Amino acid sequence: MVAADRPVISLANMDENNAKAVINSPRSLQACKIEGVLPQELIHKPMEAFQERALSPRLVKLRYDFFEAKRRDLLAASRRARDAIIADERRASENTSQQLELLAKDKGVSKGEILALHSDTLAYEQRKLLKAQESQKKWLQNALNAELQQLKELEKGKEKLEEEGDKEAERQREMSKKIKELNDKRAAEEERKRMEAEARMKLEKQIAKEEFHKQMEENKRLAEAEAQRQKEIYERQLAEAERKRQIELEKERKREEEYQKMEARKNEMQALDLRRTEILEQQKEQRQQELAGRQAKRDERIYASIQANMDIENQRRQEFENKQLDEEKREARLAQARAMQQEEGAKRSFQLMMRRKVIQEEAAKRSEDRRQNIVDHQEEVEYRLLEHEQKKERYLDFKRELDGLRSRNKEINVERQRRREESMREMVAEQVRKKDDKIDAMN
Repeated sequence: MVAADRPVISLANMDENNAKAVINSPRSLQACKIEGVLPQELIHKPMEAFQERALSPRLVKLRYDFFEAKRRDLLAASRRARDAIIADERRASENTSQQLELLAKDKGVSKGEILALHSDTLAYEQRKLLKAQESQKKWLQNALNAELQQLKELEKGKEKLEEEGDKEAERQREMSKKIKELNDKRAAEEERKRMEAEARMKLEKQIAKEEFHKQMEENKRLAEAEAQRQKEIYERQLAEAERKRQIELEKERKREEEYQKMEARKNEMQALDLRRTEILEQQKEQRQQELAGRQAKRDERIYASIQANMDIENQRRQEFENKQLDEEKREARLAQARAMQQEEGAKRSFQLMMRRKVIQEEAAKRSEDRRQNIVDHQEEVEYRLLEHEQKKERYLDFKRELDGLRSRNKEINVERQRRREESMREMVAEQVRKKDDKIDAMN
């Protein structure tokens, strides 16, 4: 009662977004079976069903688009198969009806009589024999009625002659006698004809019976020949099915070998990816070490340059101080004579010292700026390398996901092809079983 109240859900009126929808239409289920599609594969899955913890939104969208496009393709193929099934059923029904109408029109009978005639040949022969007997009975009945009518007319003529007078009595008696003799002779002739007709009817019955037995034996012989031919066809079909099964086993073996080769190739590619990743890591570490070594050497050169500049400056300062001492000694000797010259020299010396100090500070600042620029450039290079590695990692993730989807597509197609071939084998087996049942019924 519950199954009878449940609505019929087919491929034409199904709700794709309802996860609890169950297809229960026979034609839709048959179409799915022919196309090798499971009914639950036609239900829409939201994007949340493809989300994982370590999966990026871009890869989630890629998976969703792939499986949604695959689902729409399977749904379209199943609907086309369902339309083809409905068209075949309608065409078969129209062809059967047209054949019955043409046969009924040719024979001048109704469709029911055509079906009855084709359903049982023995009953048809029996009705034909009964119809022939009925025709013979009607012919004999008409002959007897005609004879009785003639006798009645003769009696009426006899009475009329007796009424005409005595003169004609003798002549009438003689005529009556002749007529009676003629009637007796005619009755004897009719009796002889009736006996001949009965004998002929019996002979025809016997011939019809023998013909009927011959026809039955011929039908039996033809049925045995047809059964033998159907048996040979069935044996050929079994041999062909065995040959196809061997071919399918060989194809399955080849597919298994291809799958093993594909798995080996996939493992080899994964090993190459791991090796490439290790090489890239090693190259990255080597580049970092080289950059660190270069930076250390550059710092050493900068420090050595600064130290050399400081030594030169100290040497110059020492020389300057020595000169100053010499000047002071000379100025002490010259005393007042060169007082003004000493002051001017001191001023010039102080200005020169300040200028050199400014030059030294500017050189230190330029060196610091150069070092900072080198550090900034190194950080920018490292950032670009890191960004490149991240892009490369995202590309590898995308490529692995795409390869996985391609492998999944191949697996889905292989499984679908296997289900389609299994459906075809079941249909062939069902046709063979029907033919066997028909042969058994004929035997």
